[in-house]
Amino acid sequence: MRLTAPGVYTRELDSGVRTIVGAPTSVALFVGPAATGIDLRPQRLASFADFERLYGGLSQSSLSSYSVLHFYANGGGEAYFIRVPPNGSKAAIGGYKVNGAAGRVVTLTALSSGASGNNLMAEFDSFGFGLDLTTAPIDFNLTVTDRMSGLNERFGSLTTSAAGARAADKVINDPDTGSKLVALKLDGPGKAAPVASGTIVKLPDIVAGPDFTKDCRVQLQVDVLDAAGAFQATLGFTLANVIVFATGEKRPTSKLELIARTIFALNKAIRADAGALAKMNGLEIEAMLFDGGTYARFRVSAPGAGTYDRRIYDAAIRFAEPTPAPAAGEKSWLKEYTDATFAQKTGPSRYQLGANYPSTDFIEGTQQAGVAGDASGQPSETDLFNAVQALASRDPFFNTLCLPELARARVDDPKTPFYGNVTAVYAAAAQVCDRKFAFLVVDPPPDVTDASAALAWKAIKFPFQSSHAGAWFPNIRVDDPLVRGAIRSHPPSGAIAGMMARIDGEVGVWQAPAGTDASLNGVYGPSIILSDDEHGMLNPVGLNCIRQFPVFGTVGFGSRTTDGADAMASDWKYIPVRRTSNYILRTLSDGLRWAVHKPNGEELWSQLRISVTSFMQGMFRQGAFKGVSARDAYFVKCDSSTTTPADINLGIVNIVIGFAPLKPAEFVVVSLRQIVQPSA
Repeated sequence: MRLTAPGVYTRELDSGVRTIVGAPTSVALFVGPAATGIDLRPQRLASFADFERLYGGLSQSSLSSYSVLHFYANGGGEAYFIRVPPNGSKAAIGGYKVNGAAGRVVTLTALSSGASGNNLMAEFDSFGFGLDLTTAPIDFNLTVTDRMSGLNERFGSLTTSAAGARAADKVINDPDTGSKLVALKLDGPGKAAPVASGTIVKLPDIVAGPDFTKDCRVQLQVDVLDAAGAFQATLGFTLANVIVFATGEKRPTSKLELIARTIFALNKAIRADAGALAKMNGLEIEAMLFDGGTYARFRVSAPGAGTYDRRIYDAAIRFAEPTPAPAAGEKSWLKEYTDATFAQKTGPSRYQLGANYPSTDFIEGTQQAGVAGDASGQPSETDLFNAVQALASRDPFFNTLCLPELARARVDDPKTPFYGNVTAVYAAAAQVCDRKFAFLVVDPPPDVTDASAALAWKAIKFPFQSSHAGAWFPNIRVDDPLVRGAIRSHPPSGAIAGMMARIDGEVGVWQAPAGTDASLNGVYGPSIILSDDEHGMLNPVGLNCIRQFPVFGTVGFGSRTTDGADAMASDWKYIPVRRTSNYILRTLSDGLRWAVHKPNGEELWSQLRISVTSFMQGMFRQGAFKGVSARDAYFVKCDSSTTTPADINLGIVNIVIGFAPLKPAEFVVVSLRQIVQPSA
């Protein structure tokens, strides 16, 4: 501020206090297989409906899908899911030719490995295409539809030019704004756009004339692709003599009216034909104009409910002279409203990824259908390990990690683990949770079927040591919505993560996820009913038990970390202590980022003390710490005693924080004695 003329000058000063907002505490992450969905890309879920939309819902081959359902049934809010594709699965691939010449220009690959990719349908609209194929447009539109989920994506004004602002590969492959169904590769940058899908008919200029004096007819043929990659009329149907315009009707006055009335007549004829309805109930034909009305594109729309089970979404429409030939005075639709030579280009209404269309017409090179993988539908241990290990250096943010697939049993032997060795996967998961201030929920293996086996597992065979994890026993008994009336034993991690999220919202992260308030919703009970003596055998080794009590129902009744065995005497024995520490560290890690590159001196230290103290005081007032006063509950230091001149030279500022954690009351001891009254 420059002071020149005498007067009063005002200015605003920074208070030096930067509010620190607490980090979320109950974001769950599930890693495992799913019916469909993008491979190895975390996607956010706000409800189980999101999981159904993005990953196909429940699947018998995915314990993770059931765990997501249990998470939301028990109060979970935000979650992420990472789909690990089944072992040996392959993604559907389709390669498509340029318009008017040989050579592949575009390759589409399903983002979801497995047979679900075969449900993807692609449509191309080229700009400026011609039936004479003398033009070579490089711009096109792409529409991708997933028949399984109903998801539809449309990307307009794409170009094959690699330097273009709307280069197809850049637009489609953008992880944030691009396709959630396919990846695109430009095999021929700068080449002509892909062949447009559908049947293209060249239209002449409309000349007004008198009413029709005789019927105007056409033959309609709908062909379906067979297993050998050829369109077959026998799989579809033929209407030999469709009356497009009847005697006495007025002539269309525009190309739009011509196409609209033609489509109405064709669909009316299909609905009136018993043979067509028997094969393709619900099928309709639609059309639209291109190039200012020079061309019209005809294609079938997806059928409604019906008994026809062949793939007709990509059926091809063909027009021909009516059979028998028009009688004297009658008109042919082809001759009346097209060129005398009748130019048409017949193609599939949509391209199915992986389908082997006639290579001379539409595709270039061998197509690959989506392959489901081995019969189990499970990812390999190596794939699971790599997916978990990758979390250390990538998003998303999460607080609890669930790996229910590691508890899967073999189909032929329910007591034998599906995976031979899960130690490496769990150890990698625990290390990730340590680095990301998160907590791992461990499920019991399938061969742990009683209290003695559980004791041996936790005390001797447990695969890792970490205070950033907790193990629960036994499984829970829940409904199987895919099998009417069935109740199955299921790993509890999803339900436990949901219950923890619910308690975090009701009280706070410092409340133990255990006790009569830690009810598990939608659960008939634990798969094994434990006695107090059995529980007393498992609790000292740090294994949290799921119990069932009258009135209270099924509850989580343990709050120890995997390092919570009495013999270890760990400072991080209890889950709420560890999770409170994680909450503080994560919040300050995010909330103090503003301090990076600030001048490292007394002013910065003072601002840091004020900000951190304000946050810790807020937690104290919520009841997160032990102590009747703030002095007893926590301390914050950031001054010359914590940051030495050597630290300053290295660009380091040190903040030292201490807190008195609240530990759960595991044992409520009631002492009773008689009062002896003195004799009179």
